[in-house]
Amino acid sequence: MTNIYNRIYDFCKVRNLGNVFENGEDPTPRVEFLMELLDELGIEYELDYFAVTDESLGFNLNLIGDSDQFVVAHHDINNPNIDNANDNSCSVINAIAIKMIKPDLNVSLLDGEEFGGFGSKHLSKRIKNGDFGRIKWVLNFELTGKGGESFFIGDYPGPLSTHIKSLFDCPVVSTPFNDSIIFRKYGIDSVVINPLPITEKKTPILNSKGEYLDIGLLYNCHSPKDTVSTISVDDMKAFVEKVALQILS
Repeated sequence: MTNIYNRIYDFCKVRNLGNVFENGEDPTPRVEFLMELLDELGIEYELDYFAVTDESLGFNLNLIGDSDQFVVAHHDINNPNIDNANDNSCSVINAIAIKMIKPDLNVSLLDGEEFGGFGSKHLSKRIKNGDFGRIKWVLNFELTGKGGESFFIGDYPGPLSTHIKSLFDCPVVSTPFNDSIIFRKYGIDSVVINPLPITEKKTPILNSKGEYLDIGLLYNCHSPKDTVSTISVDDMKAFVEKVALQILS
């Protein structure tokens, strides 16, 4: 498999004009980059657009398979002037990577998470309408650029959470807003998953081995600190191929 993870460096160079409210009728530069990347990789996709305001559209990219599982990652940004590396460019690349490994998997790259989950609302309605067949659950990649096999999941009880905890004795954490909250609002089982590296400093997140997870990376979001230098392609690969793949097998 081509080293898809290295494409994070190209993706982080792409700048949108603004947030989702500043979209026009044409795909944003980041969406255009992703379409070109998917074409290059030979991955079929659906450009699924929807109204955000009377003047702006949102753009989901659906990479449809024939499984009963979805992986999602939001591609939109809050601050157009920064790399947005960990939030959430790395997760978009990781979602494409797992689609390359498991072509049957359903994947959606979502717009509008940063301002209320517009893309997840649109996808939820389509899932409930049966547009993708029976969907068992939705695994939401958030901030998956650093940490690899060290991760936590959101505190969202259900079959997916139970499944993950049966495979990994991972911390379960109360999280801020993310697209899983929208899916669950529509009655769709969903959990957010977020790797974090181990640190010697005491933090609020402790794993079963008594190791602390470094929450400092979370505070880079939306700031100039969220640079591509803070994430690791090796960690991205480890997360996809040693964690996510096992969950979705």
